[in-house]
Amino acid sequence: MIAYIRGKLLEKGADHLTILTGGFGVDVRAPAGTIDKAPAAGEEMALYTYLHVRDDALQLYGFDSSRARDLFTKLMSVSGFGSQKALAVLSVFSPEGFESVVQRGDADALTIIKGVGKKGAERLILEMKDKIEPSIEEIAELPPEGRAPFGEAVEALVQLGYTRVEAHEALKRYPFEGKEASVEELLQFTLKNLDRG
Repeated sequence: MIAYIRGKLLEKGADHLTILTGGFGVDVRAPAGTIDKAPAAGEEMALYTYLHVRDDALQLYGFDSSRARDLFTKLMSVSGFGSQKALAVLSVFSPEGFESVVQRGDADALTIIKGVGKKGAERLILEMKDKIEPSIEEIAELPPEGRAPFGEAVEALVQLGYTRVEAHEALKRYPFEGKEASVEELLQFTLKNLDRG
């Protein structure tokens, strides 16, 4: 898999960038935000990439961050979503903006994406909720004594069938009161909260 590309920008199109690297001009499809941030032709640039393999074509997609690339691959795993719709999402929303919309369950906000109606937006939220990782900022909301076991507790809850958003919200309610909690204590409290909720 081609995960990263660096070279001289030859051309900036409406939906693609052409980069000269290793003597080859590589055509990279990219979301609008990545194209907007690209430098002028002739300057060096780098992209995080994803190679999409189909029976009839190989297409390289490029992004200005690994987070955007990872979101693109998650979006492509949604039923009824292909590379075109996944690219459309990232042309409208930053990864942080999209994740915030999903966590709020705001289907109306997603209908501005080309080819996504209200039902499609609702399905997208439903399928993406358990694929969205809490951001560093959200984890930072926890007191220091709660951060170490956080990831392990989240993974355990996801294995039990809860979404990452549900797990994170329940963990935030744990009364740390200045002492570090074990993963077991976090899970007991969280499961009790989720069962009540």
